[in-house]
Amino acid sequence: MDVLILHPSTFRKSYGEYAEAGGRMPPLGICFIAAVLEKNGIDVGILDADILDLTFEQTIKEIEKKNPKILMISILTATYDAVVELSNALKKRNPNLKIIVGGPHLATDSESTMNNKCFYVGVLGEAEYTTLELVQHVLKSKDIHNIKGILYMTKEGLIKNPPRELIQNLDELPMPAYHLLPSMDLYHPQIHTYRHKPVVPMVTSRGCPYRCIFCDQGIFGKRFRYTAGKKIVDQIEELQKRHGIREIAFQDDLFTLNKKRVYEMCDEIEKRKLKIAWSCISRADCLDRDLLKRMKKAGCWMIALGIESGNQEILDFIKKDMKLERIREVTDWAYEEGIKVRGFFQIGHPKETEQTIEETLNFAKSLKIYTAEFTISTPFKGTELYEIAKDYGTFDTSDKSYFSKMFPVFTPKGLTQEFLLKKQKELHRRYYLRPKKILEFALLIRGFGDIKRYWAGAKILLK
Repeated sequence: MDVLILHPSTFRKSYGEYAEAGGRMPPLGICFIAAVLEKNGIDVGILDADILDLTFEQTIKEIEKKNPKILMISILTATYDAVVELSNALKKRNPNLKIIVGGPHLATDSESTMNNKCFYVGVLGEAEYTTLELVQHVLKSKDIHNIKGILYMTKEGLIKNPPRELIQNLDELPMPAYHLLPSMDLYHPQIHTYRHKPVVPMVTSRGCPYRCIFCDQGIFGKRFRYTAGKKIVDQIEELQKRHGIREIAFQDDLFTLNKKRVYEMCDEIEKRKLKIAWSCISRADCLDRDLLKRMKKAGCWMIALGIESGNQEILDFIKKDMKLERIREVTDWAYEEGIKVRGFFQIGHPKETEQTIEETLNFAKSLKIYTAEFTISTPFKGTELYEIAKDYGTFDTSDKSYFSKMFPVFTPKGLTQEFLLKKQKELHRRYYLRPKKILEFALLIRGFGDIKRYWAGAKILLK
């Protein structure tokens, strides 16, 4: 095998007691890279050690069995320590193995990452075409040092080549290589975020023009680029034929930013008479009532909105550029059109207090939304929040595996880590363990599978 792309197994460590209720979805980023390599004649495979629940030793054994010339790993901050440990072990056993790394953590912490001698080269930015050129050069033993978008260590220090231009036309990318993954039946979103299995995620746009202080735009940039509506539906049809897919979870950060292409996609779904359920992620100011009506007709059953806080001053401070009144208006529209809303909230923002956290819970309970998820504000390197965190509280970066939005690595002044962890659990209990919400979920049960997944969530609430 020329190239093996690894999705490391660190899920349970990163998400702790919430792991059982969490989603485990196909790793789309590496599927895009694999598809581009495969299209260009490179023998490539994917090892999803996470979904296969492989131990450290089993992962090494599987990699050695496949015996790739190149191993590629995408690093998140939460997976950094595990990836370094694994890579050192692999290099010790096979010094000739070339390990190429990429991902969000590398983009924001390049030098300390590449100081690890186990890593051969790093890939920055959008990885598809940089990886293709790099792999082609390595396999042919050609000089790599002028390839755009890579970085590497020399005796003189870190060398960072000029960046590669962003992909302007996403329509030119092939469909992600889902076929290189284990069975689609193994994957599932979070317990309450799907209706039908198998479910497949799709990402059909890149870039975000907004300025939230907790988001990193280091890989995809601010310019919004997208796949055309017709091509999206072409891929949905192919997924139905190949994998029997019954539902799509669009994971774009701003699926409805370009409304024209959403209308185009909805028209194509109806024109081809496709039976497909789907959900997406967006912002309240990127939706209107007419669009919601059209999306519902074309199979959309749920929209996730980043609400973040129920306190307007907090929203303004984190530069969400959103009014609470707009959120309420849009969630009311969605409810009236029959689309469920999944609300994303964070606690532990700078300037957060016990009172503002209470306001967030009360706001969530007052909205006509389906679910509320309360994560903990996490200052990732490369974000404005990372730069200002120490001015507004304590910031512990000693254990990178805690950078998962489930643990308080940042604690605002006046609060404690213990308080935030306790409050996170309390908010979930107080939101879900209400007669109205329990009845709502009970009425959604259609079979044993529904009972099983909702019970998994209930067990966590009751711990």
